[in-house]
Amino acid sequence: MVYEVILKSFLFEWWISRRYLKPKNKERFFSLITILSFIGISSGVSILIIVMSVMNGLRSELFDKLIGINGHILIYSKSEKGIENSDEIKKNLEDIKEIENFFPMLESQVLVMGTTQSSGALLRGISRDSLNSLNIISDNIITGSIENINRGEAVIGYRLASKLGLSTGDNLTLLSPRGVSSPFGTIPRSTSFDIKAVFEIGLTDYDGGIVFLNIEDAREILNLGKVFGVIELMISDADDSLLIKEKVDKKLDGFNVFSRDWRQTNATLAEALTVEKNVMLLVLSLILVIAGINIASGLVMLIKDKAREISILRAMGLSKYRASRIFIISGLKIGFFATFWGILIGVIISPYVEELRQIFSYIFDVTFFNPELRFLTQLPSELKIGDVIMIGSLSLGMTLLSTIYPSFRAISSDPVEALRNE
Repeated sequence: MVYEVILKSFLFEWWISRRYLKPKNKERFFSLITILSFIGISSGVSILIIVMSVMNGLRSELFDKLIGINGHILIYSKSEKGIENSDEIKKNLEDIKEIENFFPMLESQVLVMGTTQSSGALLRGISRDSLNSLNIISDNIITGSIENINRGEAVIGYRLASKLGLSTGDNLTLLSPRGVSSPFGTIPRSTSFDIKAVFEIGLTDYDGGIVFLNIEDAREILNLGKVFGVIELMISDADDSLLIKEKVDKKLDGFNVFSRDWRQTNATLAEALTVEKNVMLLVLSLILVIAGINIASGLVMLIKDKAREISILRAMGLSKYRASRIFIISGLKIGFFATFWGILIGVIISPYVEELRQIFSYIFDVTFFNPELRFLTQLPSELKIGDVIMIGSLSLGMTLLSTIYPSFRAISSDPVEALRNE
């Protein structure tokens, strides 16, 4: 019985609010405000969803590629000599089942020279098997092959190859600062290599600044013995890196090494991306604030125009709280349907932001996304249900707040006095 009374009360308020949202010809201005409020909320919600999906995609794509090429956990030597006991370290870590790959390598800055151009790059010396197991490289080879890479052969990034005017089969020269000591000082060591393969992973810093060599070639050009500069560990779940790092540290206690996980290595970048996402959310939320103000203004005008009808209803026994709910429902109707369409549009468009970028770039002949100024060559997108729920809730909450003042204004006047003035 109680539920029937509540339902009838709600249906009555819903019916009245529906009539009020269908203004007559003389109320066209209110109708325009309603339409603008609807457009403001729906566009704000859709833009927020699209921008948040791009920010999520940027973060995920960037870290997937950074982690894919740098490892989840990095092991360094505490001494300048490097890691001399990599086999013992590997044996000690075999009990940690979460470790999927073990990549010992050498790293050093070198100068890469082509036929007419030169460029600085990061030399990474790695074994043949390890390079084949480095999926982010093996899965993104665009010319050549990294299978059976021999001494005297190199694998370089697409942007570096383009900059130097080189391609698969061409010859490049590496100049290392760790040269040979002589009475006249250190003489840089220079060695030539054939380009075995070219990769493109989509990170400009790596596509334009990395050279992979056989580990023996790297040791020779760097004038080093049988040591490694870093050991990179790939684990089954990157989110568990801190837990696995603790296990690694316990296993390697006394080995004169230390470890860092990918969060520590990229802490500044992760924080910067989080701040950027939050700032974008705050700025774009102002669209919803403006739309909410429009709703409040429209409801105030509606209340002023319907003052006589409200007074009659209250004189007939309608409580002031039910009268206020009529206008709350009116505002929430606008907000709900605008939020629904905004979410629908945002969810549909989000997966195709890169295609839209390419279309607009082609039509207007403008570069909207310069890969040289960012890390990625494409505009990624990752839609998260949590963001959609948060944005939808924010929109409805803003709409509800915008109805509070108008609804209380509707019940502030005495109905008898209002009818007498009429």
